[in-house]
Amino acid sequence: MKITALELFHISIPFAKPYKLSRVYGTRYDAEAVILKVHTDKGIVGLGEADPLNPFSEETPATVMVVTRDHLAPQLMGQNPSHISAIESNLDVMVHGNLLARGAVNMALFDIVGKANDIPAHMLLGGLHQSKLKLLSPIGSGTPEEDAASIQQQIEDGYKTVMIKMGALPIADEIQRMIAAREKFIGRIKIIVDANQGWTVAETLEFFDGIGSSRPDLVEQPIDRHDISGLKRIHRRAPCLLSADEGVASVQEAAALIRAQAVDAFSIKVSKNGGLSKAIKIAATADAFGLKILMNSMLEFGITQAASLQLGCVLPNLLDMGHAYMSVLRMSDDITDFGQNISRGVVTVPSSAGLGVRLNEKKLKKYTKDYLKIE
Repeated sequence: MKITALELFHISIPFAKPYKLSRVYGTRYDAEAVILKVHTDKGIVGLGEADPLNPFSEETPATVMVVTRDHLAPQLMGQNPSHISAIESNLDVMVHGNLLARGAVNMALFDIVGKANDIPAHMLLGGLHQSKLKLLSPIGSGTPEEDAASIQQQIEDGYKTVMIKMGALPIADEIQRMIAAREKFIGRIKIIVDANQGWTVAETLEFFDGIGSSRPDLVEQPIDRHDISGLKRIHRRAPCLLSADEGVASVQEAAALIRAQAVDAFSIKVSKNGGLSKAIKIAATADAFGLKILMNSMLEFGITQAASLQLGCVLPNLLDMGHAYMSVLRMSDDITDFGQNISRGVVTVPSSAGLGVRLNEKKLKKYTKDYLKIE
């Protein structure tokens, strides 16, 4: 089997409602992605997806397409897609960085190999650890009253974990949001606070002091991704678990955080981390040192969500809370059928071959802004 062609589709789909993030990321109205099709001489087509979000990622949809055309494709054409490790090693030498573009390729390779052997991708990653995972539901930045309404709705919809986005408002307001949420919903739901690098070290410590006993279950990436010493200071004072997200894109960054004893957990996002091969290395490294994993998401569509689920279901060191497999529910539409796996705050791992997701060609065409084919 050989790779014969690649197709790239830059898509954009509006959110069901605007998504208010931190002061770093602002309010988002549309989600963009690059969908990848890897064609083979056996007629098997592998699906991949890159989910760039500037300034979360340095990559953009345009750079993903150019890097894939100019740097990845020459290394892929004519190669046997089942030789995933060899392809990954070669690309590590030939293409530095560009983890999102790399991730789309890696997902597609696992999809091809799974389809060729009529097995789900998780069988290539070690096999099922659990067949169902609890979901978390994110809520954007808002007032305590808006938070309460959103959390109540999530509880009614079956969710046991919410991720409250912070980092856009003054710390005094964020403290009040946390206190109000914990007091109203104590014992009913787990709470993750995600500031998306929106705070300073001083603001994070002020938040911890201000919330008193109204603690979240986990705080994710409160400060700049590069400030490991700052995370270490925060970790010493944290009244709850602390997770890195933007700060752990590569295995090397994971190792640096572990050496510094700066966090308790890593937030894995298969697109951010460069695909399944690299993400599972990060998860295994974390497990070796007693760190837990939160399966999180970019602003993703169904292909990345499916790849992430194939990984999450094999990991023994997941946090005992909900994980982010509801990204397609935030969108006004999706180009896949991934949503059929979600029900009442739980996602079920599909048993079909490859990534276990089907592409809707009509919707793909409808939402495509730019297209590129490489032969």
